[in-house]
Amino acid sequence: MKMIVSAAALAAAFVATPAVAQDAASFEGARVGATLGLADDDLFGTEEFTYGAEVGYDFAAGDKAIVGFTAELQKSDDIDRELAISARAGVPVGSSALLYGTVGYTNLEVLDIKLDGVKFGVGGEIKLGTNGYAKLEQRYADYELDVHYWQTLIGAGFRF
Repeated sequence: MKMIVSAAALAAAFVATPAVAQDAASFEGARVGATLGLADDDLFGTEEFTYGAEVGYDFAAGDKAIVGFTAELQKSDDIDRELAISARAGVPVGSSALLYGTVGYTNLEVLDIKLDGVKFGVGGEIKLGTNGYAKLEQRYADYELDVHYWQTLIGAGFRF
């Protein structure tokens, strides 16, 4: 089911955005935010509440795209911590929304064991006022020792 939701979100992003892309400059700049949601891991076989914080910076890539990076710290009941550094690329939809994809390095710590991995995601961001934003993101991470981790997150933040 998670794969179907991710694939549908990604397909919608690719189909919908070329016709409605707008000026990317309104999504430029530094940003800081908080996230919360559900995480599903195959290590413990549990679904759990997760929360975290992130900082990032986005640049206009031409008139109709943004590229940027995000550094984040995520935590949940079973996971001691997850650190990640990701790149993201996206296209504005209308004047107040952004659809994007992410990929990056992630490091998970569980029971004093650290695992390296790669994280992929798709998401959408909506402006709230002049500098605020809300987002929804679906992520998948693949770690060493055949550990896999899904996250469905909502978030809010502030763009400088």
